[in-house]
Amino acid sequence: MKKIIIVAAVILASIFLLKKNILLKKNDNQIKIKVCKVIEHEALNSVVAGMTYYLMSQKEKSYDVSVETCQGNMALASQIIAKFSDSGADVIVTVGTIPSQAAYKFAKSKNTKVVFSSVTNPKDISENLKNSNITGVSNFVALQPQLNLFKEIQPNLRKLGIIYNTGEANSVFIVSNLKSICKNMDIKLLEQGISKISEIPQATERLAKSCDAIFISNDNMALSGMENIISICNKNGIPVYVSDTDQVEKGCAAALGPNQYDIGVQTGKIIKRIINGEDINNIEIQYPTTNELYINTKSVVKIPDAIKTRAKKAF
Repeated sequence: MKKIIIVAAVILASIFLLKKNILLKKNDNQIKIKVCKVIEHEALNSVVAGMTYYLMSQKEKSYDVSVETCQGNMALASQIIAKFSDSGADVIVTVGTIPSQAAYKFAKSKNTKVVFSSVTNPKDISENLKNSNITGVSNFVALQPQLNLFKEIQPNLRKLGIIYNTGEANSVFIVSNLKSICKNMDIKLLEQGISKISEIPQATERLAKSCDAIFISNDNMALSGMENIISICNKNGIPVYVSDTDQVEKGCAAALGPNQYDIGVQTGKIIKRIINGEDINNIEIQYPTTNELYINTKSVVKIPDAIKTRAKKAF
């Protein structure tokens, strides 16, 4: 009897080890996608969601997607990317400019494959990305059509405020371009640079007392503090415009920009091409294929009927 029990125990242990080895083998066959996101907010979460959904829907391969956030910190971004590279990630995905800049040296020197997403100005990563094992999807939105929209909503718009993180290269790029456009449109651009989220309320209060509207364009720090910005502007009767459509439902007046989820899907398609064997250095940087108009009919400014009829979504 004792012998039978021992034999049974050995058989059960063998079955357990066999199942464990099968599972390990299955996990070994999974494609490891490591994501470093610059900060937490809805737009970037939508990008990751779109990318993940697309990859998980590809039945011919199994993808393991894991995400970490660097909190807008370059040193932390570098640590995360180094860990991803050492772990043997098949593709490293960087969402936002800061982690993309951190990943560039690993892509160039260690042949790590990097796909960036939601980077406004790819040249902020490097002036020349050719043959650097890095490509991706920009979220750049042409500024002139957005300013035209704001003027259509507010024909008397004369002073436009903008809050931006002076440490974000993408935001500095946008403000630089915005200056010349505003000048040509006889709009005075009022800037409020910030370096940390805690500065957002004071910066917003200052602008709300001196401008006709506030514009937040792809700045991750400002986007993470949108509830404060919207609340203060609503109290002062100042509309908030954004390039991120996800923010309109929260109370912004309008947005003309790409669908962030679709940017994620674009990113996922690039990853699939790389996993299927295409040379990453032959894949061109992509830009949003469409822009969508979102409006908020309950905001502090009246949206003209002509704009309502063009809107993709109205809240």
